[in-house]
Amino acid sequence: MKKPVINDVTDLLVPAALRICLLFLLVLVLIGYPVEASILFAAVGGLAGGFVSAWWRSYGGAPQQRPGGRGDWPNIPWLARLPRWRLSSERRHKRRRSQSQ
Repeated sequence: MKKPVINDVTDLLVPAALRICLLFLLVLVLIGYPVEASILFAAVGGLAGGFVSAWWRSYGGAPQQRPGGRGDWPNIPWLARLPRWRLSSERRHKRRRSQSQ
C-alpha cells in the first residue's frame, strides 16, 4: 500500500508540537519551575516549535493555481479596483500640488 502524501500543515504541525511540548514540560519541571508556569511555557514553546518544524519539513516552491480559481488572489470584487483607486488619488494629489505652487 502506498503511503499518502502529506500536504496539510496540521499533519506536520501537531505531532512535532506535542513532542516538543512534552520535552519542554519535562525539562522545566526538572529544573524546578512551578507546574502552572511549566505548562504555560511548554504550550507556547511546543506551538512555536511545531510551527517551525512544519515549515521546515513542508515543500517549497511557487504556489500552484487551484483549478477553477485565480490562484492566491481572493475573489473579492472591490480588491481588484484598489490599484485604480490608488492611481486616481495620486493624480488628484499631483493636481493639488501643482495648483498650490
